[in-house]
Amino acid sequence: MTWSPVTRRDTFLTRGCNPNVQRGLEIGALNNPIIPPGVGSMKYVDYTDTDGLRRQHENLPDRAAGIVNVDYVWRGSGSLAEVIGEVDAFDYVIASHVIEHVPNTLGWLRGICSVMKPGGVFNLAIPDKRYTFDLKCPLSTLAELIEADMLNYQIPSVRQMFEHTFNIAKIEPGAIWRDDVNVDELEKYNSKYAIYLAHEQAARIANEGAYIDSHCWFYTPASFLELIEGAALLERFDFLLTHIEPTLEGEFEFFVSLQKPERVEGREKLKMEQFGLIQNAKRLVSERQRKFSLAALM
Repeated sequence: MTWSPVTRRDTFLTRGCNPNVQRGLEIGALNNPIIPPGVGSMKYVDYTDTDGLRRQHENLPDRAAGIVNVDYVWRGSGSLAEVIGEVDAFDYVIASHVIEHVPNTLGWLRGICSVMKPGGVFNLAIPDKRYTFDLKCPLSTLAELIEADMLNYQIPSVRQMFEHTFNIAKIEPGAIWRDDVNVDELEKYNSKYAIYLAHEQAARIANEGAYIDSHCWFYTPASFLELIEGAALLERFDFLLTHIEPTLEGEFEFFVSLQKPERVEGREKLKMEQFGLIQNAKRLVSERQRKFSLAALM
């Protein structure tokens, strides 16, 4: 079975890799994998096994029936290499709308890096909070990122879940581009009961260790760059940022390409390379935003 990109999105998420001949790993594919089973040497990882995912989505029979077989179960913390049984194994990794769900982003990134070959590519699609139901959620901070890593969050924390459950708004992804939306008047996604639902779920996390799937992180392209820059300076980020595709007009997600360094000749040299690439990306994002602003004036 030979695969080729059909959409612009496919192209971004397979940047720098050839799924037909390389060994790949897709995280959180559910029923909509970017690379379908049977293409090249493709494996799938999720936070629970195939049967668990199908039970979770049993109220959506078409989705449940289409869920790909999960090869590896990993919740995003701890060693992914131990789960897979090898290191430096994959040429590329894909994660579409997964990073925002991961309680400990930096630990998750390190785990993924450990199973990639040197020079391997990690492509991500990330929701831009400004254009999704997260638009009323506060931007994530470096302090939160470091806290989650130092405390090795295994499940969404009380704060992470509460921010998401209480603040998300009733609006479709990208609708803010199309409709005359008054952000201040948007209803809560979880209605007037949002505060009570958030509190009830917080108690389940605190008392039972319940895993409540949540958007743990809220990004824009610019804020994402600030966070990985801080993490790199603190030596908690091991990738090189090779490309960022900022959110396009009418869309609600941005794309990031990361690369595992071919070799690391000292941490300071790596940080200098990381810093230079992130500065280039910041300029690209700033220029895109400037063009958006100019277009709005026309």
